[in-house]
Amino acid sequence: MQTVSKAEFARLRNVSRGRVSQWLAAGQIGPEALVGSGRCARIKVRTALAHLRERLDPSQRFGLNGLKTNLAGPSVDGPKVPPLQPGYKDKGGHSPKPCTPAPLSVEQRIKQEKLRQAELTMIRAEERDRLARGVYVLASAVREENGRLATKIFEAFDGALIDFASAFAARYQIPARDALHLLRKEMVRVRDRVSAEYAARAAAEPPDTGRPRAWH
Repeated sequence: MQTVSKAEFARLRNVSRGRVSQWLAAGQIGPEALVGSGRCARIKVRTALAHLRERLDPSQRFGLNGLKTNLAGPSVDGPKVPPLQPGYKDKGGHSPKPCTPAPLSVEQRIKQEKLRQAELTMIRAEERDRLARGVYVLASAVREENGRLATKIFEAFDGALIDFASAFAARYQIPARDALHLLRKEMVRVRDRVSAEYAARAAAEPPDTGRPRAWH
């Protein structure tokens, strides 16, 4: 039976040496899994793994702190077989068939799902943090603010038309009322054209994309 040091067992199981010492102290790895005693004691890998699978609380095995713990059997029970070279063929001239991966165990599937949920939780927390720090803004808020800004700009120009008309009338010696009428007519024409352009852009965007409001 394969035996390893405590440090090697910790490395194989993807945990710290301290965690192995905790397992031993709590009896989650029993004395039957040890060869020798004290600091020089070695661990029987298969026996220790059987103890852990049986004695570890599910929250320790499948909680966030235990997701990376490897409780699979020993990866090496004999000499390693080197990988086949590209283009390898057997004595009959046949290429080996690709190996079908073994199905995941229930424990592995639970770990994968727990890890996926933990990653999603972390991503959502990071997104909330960015939103709180102002890295993100709501698209609807941007569209509303742009609409208000456009309205204010047009209102400012509309209010200035009287001054424009007075200057135009004085320059070309025409009634100020006629000049104001002409300028307002042209302003309405430009406003309608710009509104139509932005309405067409909004209609061309995908349905799930926020659409900028037309200027009216």
